[in-house]
Amino acid sequence: MARVVVDVMPKPEILDPQGKAVTGALARLGFAGMSVRQGKRFELEFDGEVTEERLAEVRRAAETLLANTVIETFDVRVEPTPESAGAVDEAQNSQAGNNQAENNKAENNKAENNKADGSEAQSAEEAELAARAG
Repeated sequence: MARVVVDVMPKPEILDPQGKAVTGALARLGFAGMSVRQGKRFELEFDGEVTEERLAEVRRAAETLLANTVIETFDVRVEPTPESAGAVDEAQNSQAGNNQAENNKAENNKAENNKADGSEAQSAEEAELAARAG
């Protein structure tokens, strides 16, 4: 399987109200200094290899249907096959599992430290009470 991606973006001279809304929201959340333009991504999958003829066909499809060429630009590119991406996904899943294990370990350590802090505090409290009583 081969994957061709068509990215569609508003032309620079066209207003982008969705991008402006996202830019404003990011600024309110503390992500200053960013400017967003929002577009669309289309993924087309083909059996076999992607030839120049197939890419020309995708460009015609983008011009005809996927993009409004009056107000949008588009870019066509070939992405790695899903099989090679599968190896990347497995590596990412493995890393995610490692991160989860590290998070669980950190939470367990934190719980043990809190328990230890509580027992030390309780022991200090008991010692103070014993000192007052005795």
